[in-house]
Amino acid sequence: MLYKIFQLPLFFGFTVVALFSSLKGDLIKPENGVTLNITHVLFEWDQMPEVENYELHVSESSTFSFLTIETEIQHIAFIEKDNIDWDQTYFWRVRPLYNSGSAGEWSETFSFSTGSAISESFTTILSSNQIQDGVTVFGAFFNYFSAAIDHTGREIWNSGDENLVYYNSSEYGDVFGCKLVSGTENNLPGMEFNFEGETIWEEPNDEFLHHDLIQLPNGNYLGIVEVNSIGPIPIGDWTPLFQGLGFQADGVTIEFPWVGDKLVEWDRETGEVVWEWNVFDHFSMIDFDQFGGTWNQAYIDLNYDWTHVNAVIFDEAESALYFSTRHLSRLTKLDYPSGEIVWNLGHEMPSGQVTLGNDIGFSFQHSLQILDNGNIITFDNGNLAPEFRGTDNPQSRAIEIDIDNNNAILEWSYELADDLFGFASGNAQKLNNGNMMVTTVGGGGRSLEVNQNGEIVWEANYNLSLPNGAVYRAHRIPSLYPASFSVEINSFLENGFDQGVYLPDGNSEISYSITNLGDYNLSLSFSLSDGLNWFETETVLMDIAPNSTDIISFPGNVIEISNGNPITLTVTPIHHPEKEKTIIVDGFTYPLSSKTEPIPSSFKLFQSYPNPFNPVTTIRFDSGVEEAMMRPLQLTVFDISGRVVETLLNDFVEPGYHEITWNAKNQSSGIYFVKLRSGQKSQTQKILFLK
Repeated sequence: MLYKIFQLPLFFGFTVVALFSSLKGDLIKPENGVTLNITHVLFEWDQMPEVENYELHVSESSTFSFLTIETEIQHIAFIEKDNIDWDQTYFWRVRPLYNSGSAGEWSETFSFSTGSAISESFTTILSSNQIQDGVTVFGAFFNYFSAAIDHTGREIWNSGDENLVYYNSSEYGDVFGCKLVSGTENNLPGMEFNFEGETIWEEPNDEFLHHDLIQLPNGNYLGIVEVNSIGPIPIGDWTPLFQGLGFQADGVTIEFPWVGDKLVEWDRETGEVVWEWNVFDHFSMIDFDQFGGTWNQAYIDLNYDWTHVNAVIFDEAESALYFSTRHLSRLTKLDYPSGEIVWNLGHEMPSGQVTLGNDIGFSFQHSLQILDNGNIITFDNGNLAPEFRGTDNPQSRAIEIDIDNNNAILEWSYELADDLFGFASGNAQKLNNGNMMVTTVGGGGRSLEVNQNGEIVWEANYNLSLPNGAVYRAHRIPSLYPASFSVEINSFLENGFDQGVYLPDGNSEISYSITNLGDYNLSLSFSLSDGLNWFETETVLMDIAPNSTDIISFPGNVIEISNGNPITLTVTPIHHPEKEKTIIVDGFTYPLSSKTEPIPSSFKLFQSYPNPFNPVTTIRFDSGVEEAMMRPLQLTVFDISGRVVETLLNDFVEPGYHEITWNAKNQSSGIYFVKLRSGQKSQTQKILFLK
């Protein structure tokens, strides 16, 4: 019997998995009656025995009198990206399609609704063949929401009624941001979430965690937290203002609240603080912003926003943290976990702590990205460009800095037009195709995708204008589903009330097809166990490329039994453990009969599964009565030049349906042809091997 998985969300994103006996064809996602804030919709259902394909219907009518989606699918999961709209109710169902060409009964019908689009974004495509694939996700401050758009500007996800601001995404598709808690002041707890509306982790201490949150390789979370101390009011143009309030303002007297920042690491499981780094312990208070008006703002706020750290990243190769200090116009590299400052880069200040990049001239910068070559990307807001770079006006730019042998060189820059000057927020992202995406609050909030020649190939306008809203950051990511995959039991059969796999006694093996439905590389951990110890308990790791299928097999020593032996496979995405799946299937030592189908009169070659594939595909065919009696059947693989790569079969076979697996791991990627021959008759099919 096949079992269905229910995941029950608990605090901090932990889950309890409850297993219940499943009926054939049970629908899983979207759950019945749910409202979604996403139009790239993941459909999932239970595997059914002996199925060739599945037919999926989605309609705005409960009678399915007209269809929004009508498609055949080889797997038990499917992501629809084109035909789901906002403010609609949809009905969906699935039925099996068998090898004989017959169809089974429809499943029950589920419904789901979509919420409303909440952004007013639009895009301009200037060169479609130069755009990096993927979707663009952005966060907005002051009206506190986040959304994602496709290249055309169509909104495909939003945060709904959650006051959620997007920060960043990791290379594994982890998503981080903050949530404004109603009724509190400056309470922006950092959190990890996903686009399906689930909170994976939330900062537990109700501190003012602002601007950035990342996850370290050890699984812990690290973010920026506000911290306070008392310091002097330095002498400057602002001195008379403070003296009018009764302060000495002599640059010496410790008398005024300073606001700084600390980097804080929390244990993922316990929420306990396990590491801290405080600017007051390492930066000199004789360094401060002299040109940007922060001391004049301090006169209004009655506290001085000294450092304003706004970005942090981790470099696993060097075990180093990099962070951006806005009001010091400074980038810093720390050795982790010692906390030793490796270098400070930016505007030279009285302490002499800045040793690199004095001539680059960036100021009030936001965001950080480290490239594979060690170069650093940041968004130079350029508030102090007239003072630091000699420009006529403040000017923003995206810059790439090469740091080598204690030298810092401006490798590349892209200067925004004056009307796109971003006095705050913004970010720069180097894309996989070499383009740069630059996001600014200027012009109502824009993201520009710029090629290496400085030409704009794509532009998004977010229509966010202060004081009601401002874009914070935007990133191009591969998709909204970094850990979407299906697990199917190979040779899943039924006989009466028995559903499972036939494993003859002695040396046997059970195998599963794992399909990565997303656009991220997926690292999975597999653990197999069973009630009678047929299989050794072991953990196997596997990487599956985007949009590909792989097969995993487990050999065992089977002892004959009269009933089924429950076999449990647990599949855990390494970087998304909350998406763990557990599949339980019975193993039988007596044959399970296939669905009664007429024995074919002639041979037939079916579509290989999967196709395209990497590196394994299953070739399926019928052997007819005539072929079985009169002559051997030949199954051969040819490359595109007509060369025989491998002969998979050259023998007499019983009439009926057959499957043969071909592993192309030793072959080059490209087009191949499978030929099934009986005497003078043959059928050929094209297959595509993608590495």
